Amino acid sequence: MGILIFFVIALGVGFVFTVANSILGPRIKEKMEDYPYECGVPLYDPEARGTFKQGYYLLGLLLILFDIEVAFLFPWAVVFKDIGIYGLIEAVLFIAILFLGFVYAWRKGALKWQI
Repeated sequence: MGILIFFVIALGVGFVFTVANSILGPRIKEKMEDYPYECGVPLYDPEARGTFKQGYYLLGLLLILFDIEVAFLFPWAVVFKDIGIYGLIEAVLFIAILFLGFVYAWRKGALKWQI
C-alpha cells in the first residue's frame, strides 16, 4: 500500500510541475533555443559532410565501459560477508580482467587525447 501511495504522489508532483511550467514559464522563444545544447553550432548546416573525430566516440565508449563495470562492484561490497571465498575469488578475477582491459586500452593509445 505504501508503494502505491508513493507512486501516486510522484506522479502528482510530476504533473503539477509540468502544468506549472507551462503556465508560469516564458512564452517568448529565444534565438538560442534553435541551437543544439546552446553550443553555437548551427542546427542546419548546408555542408552536411562535416567530419567528427573518432576520438570523441572512443573516449566516450571507454568511459561508459569502465564506469559501468566498476558499478558492478557495489553489489559485491554490500554482501561481502555473505559471499565467502568463492565470491571473493570471482570479484578478484573480475577486477583483474577489468584491469587488463584498461592496460590494453592504455597501451594501444586509446586514452591519449589527440588534437
